[in-house]
Order: sequence, then C-alpha cells, then structure tokens
Amino acid sequence: QILSLRYDLTVPFSRYCALNNCGNIKRYHVGKVYRRDQPQMNRGRFREFFQCDFDIAGTYSSMVPDSEVIKVMVEILSDLEIGDFQIKIN
Repeated sequence: QILSLRYDLTVPFSRYCALNNCGNIKRYHVGKVYRRDQPQMNRGRFREFFQCDFDIAGTYSSMVPDSEVIKVMVEILSDLEIGDFQIKIN
C-alpha cells in the first residue's frame, strides 16, 4: 500500500532500535492508532483508539526490566484510583 495509518506503536520503535543501535533505552509513548479490519463496535473494538506503550530495549540484568514493568503498572493503576486491583503474572 502506498499510504496507511499507524496501527501499532511497538513495531516502529523496534525498527528504530534495530536500525540505529540505540543501546539501553526506556520510554513510554501514548498515541492514536487505527485498525485496518472491520471493527466490532458493539464489542468495544473501535477503528481509532489510543495505545499506551512502555518499552524497555537493550541489555539489562536478569528480571530487572520485568520488575520495572510491574512497578510502572502498579503506579499507573494506583494513580487512576480505581480501587483495589490484582495483577496476575503468568
């Protein structure tokens, strides 16, 4: 296709890191993304929506990035004041 709308935030970031040898980097990004398929609006799937990414790329000590992602998730859910929540790890 000649022109398309952004459908994901992770893939362009991964491509940037691979092409630019960016080393260790942590970042977050909130932006509009779009679905190409026919959305099922009655099921909460819209054509245009916001996606929030928290990315960690590079080489770090074992399990450190995993624990940081969980910490960020707890901070976000706590700041939203949604009440008690439980994070399940598989």
